Amino acid sequence: MGKKEKIAFGRLSQMRNDELGKNKKIRIGFVGGGPNSFIGYSHRLASRFDNRFEFVAGVFSRDIKKSISFGQSLGLPKDRCYNNYITMAKKESIRKDGIQALGIMTPSGDHYKIAKKFIENNVHIICDKPLTATLEDAVKLKKLIKKSKIIFALTHNYSAYPMLREAKSLIEKSKLGKINLINVEYPQGYTVGVKKRDEKNTLKWRLDKKMSGPSMILGEIGTHAYHLMRYVTNLEVKEVAAEVNSLSSEISVDDNAFLVLRLNNKARGLIWVSSAATGGENGLKIRVYGTKGGIEWFQDDPNQLKFTALDQPTKIITRASSKVSDLSIRSSRIAAGHPEGFFEAFANIYTEFADSINNFKNNKKFKSIHPTIEDGVKGVKFIFAAKKSSNQNSKWIKI
Repeated sequence: MGKKEKIAFGRLSQMRNDELGKNKKIRIGFVGGGPNSFIGYSHRLASRFDNRFEFVAGVFSRDIKKSISFGQSLGLPKDRCYNNYITMAKKESIRKDGIQALGIMTPSGDHYKIAKKFIENNVHIICDKPLTATLEDAVKLKKLIKKSKIIFALTHNYSAYPMLREAKSLIEKSKLGKINLINVEYPQGYTVGVKKRDEKNTLKWRLDKKMSGPSMILGEIGTHAYHLMRYVTNLEVKEVAAEVNSLSSEISVDDNAFLVLRLNNKARGLIWVSSAATGGENGLKIRVYGTKGGIEWFQDDPNQLKFTALDQPTKIITRASSKVSDLSIRSSRIAAGHPEGFFEAFANIYTEFADSINNFKNNKKFKSIHPTIEDGVKGVKFIFAAKKSSNQNSKWIKI
């Protein structure tokens, strides 16, 4: 490790050690994410990365025997493995060592009712996206949170990659000038080849609009792309014209979406998300072009950011290098030159959630870095506006 890299890593270590040394671990429980759940594994792992949470309780199955068996395999005592969130909320609320925070990773149709039960007991919430399956539930949840004494975080984890934080910083420093064009792509291919007879086993709750909302593809990854566009550029979308449908005759839910966007600074944006891109894995990409320069980031190579100033050769900025911003540095964990990726970005959201809880508890003024209830509501509004546009032959719809 060179001298510059040691200095950068020193900045990172000091930031993390200072925060950890000042606060006790936060007791957290989870609802959802049982056996074979990748997202459940991601949440639990992310919560442990920076030693900020203590995992103490959870609901992992409606079958109490299965919930206990899985919970105990994770190291939980039998009496803190539950089979429904109502029982968990009630029993945890009367324990002196009850949970202080809750991670929700169930289908979005259940998010409001689960969150409500724990918010009533002043339990902080970190929730998987999209926020809810309906706009009505999203607005009700926002009102409930505004009236309560809790912190709410949403796991749009892609926004927590260090080099996307660097992209945000470059834009905030006006290195790109006025933003004119934004492109976000997220091609997957997991529904290609799914036959009608296998649809239920493959897509499960995603077939139920009460659980997944009006569009599977917009809920699954469209909200990620939309949030990423807003987060990196600090711009808001005013109108959307969309084509959202299924390209397969075998499945009954949306698997592809093309979205043209008008932003509040008169820039234009384009989002393409799909599960019908044959061979696609998780090819998330964002490109932003302004009057003074452009940036490009690709998840397949997450530790690099391409920056091109007007009339200059492209410059590659690497993660944790000596010249990156504090926001980017604090989002890294290891020294430059080592690979860092998805789980670390996910963990950043959990660590920032812990920071918000502790700042709130200590009556400190702060601005949340992680996605909040506002981001969640805007994501749900985006889903419904895009679907409405598509249903009206791609008519421009205000968000």
